[in-house]
Amino acid sequence: MLTEHLHAHTWRCHHATGTEREYVEEAIKKGLKRFGFSDHSPYVFEGDYYSTFRMRPDQLEDYVKTVLDLKDEYKNDIELHVGLEAEYYPRFFEGFLRLIEPYPIEYLLLGQHFLHNEMDMKVHSTMTTDDESLLSLLVDQTSEGLQTGKFACVAHPDLMNFTGADDVYEKHMRRLCENARAAGVPLEINLLGIRSHRAYPRERFWKLVGEVGNDVVLGGDAHAACDVVDNASEAIAMGWVEKYHLNWHPATWALNKKRL
Repeated sequence: MLTEHLHAHTWRCHHATGTEREYVEEAIKKGLKRFGFSDHSPYVFEGDYYSTFRMRPDQLEDYVKTVLDLKDEYKNDIELHVGLEAEYYPRFFEGFLRLIEPYPIEYLLLGQHFLHNEMDMKVHSTMTTDDESLLSLLVDQTSEGLQTGKFACVAHPDLMNFTGADDVYEKHMRRLCENARAAGVPLEINLLGIRSHRAYPRERFWKLVGEVGNDVVLGGDAHAACDVVDNASEAIAMGWVEKYHLNWHPATWALNKKRL
């Protein structure tokens, strides 16, 4: 059983349940030593666009305060961290960095849930498609995000369910692996995808990761306190680590690599 995770959400993102305290107490109960919240980040969009996928900008202060208060309260029981999971939206990224700059955010996970950005064109990266241009765009946008130097980890890098030719998939996803390795940013095996029987994580992708030699972490992606520790999914993920000789590291290793 692993003893640390850095990928967990809160009720503010509109699709997670439970209080932060419930997550922390479950983490302690299950023997975790280190635990991080990385809720879906606020973004400052234009006009009256409102995202139902993430916390609002005016909730950021309360989010940070809640986690820091728990960090102090439970300091003798567990090491807590506060981060965010964010997409790389070139049009809005500088505004996002200005928004979070006053707060002690320790890390950002790069979770590219949408192509382009969700305001101008709502194209979800979890789509099933055989369109090479969409796969290429996902790799391009993720790679551009990596080049900013702001992200500690790529969450669920194999999010898209590409059903086209295997050689096309390998060409573009190998490019993503190579770019992540060049940037020194680890890739996350996403446990939510395993336990929910989603199209990701895809074993063929992690075979590529082993060939390229990327650093790898596991991410719980908990949206409920009961998912803070998921031994069954961890066992499957660690099976891939062994099978493909992946360069696995404990989750907080990523914090030592990059900080905001």
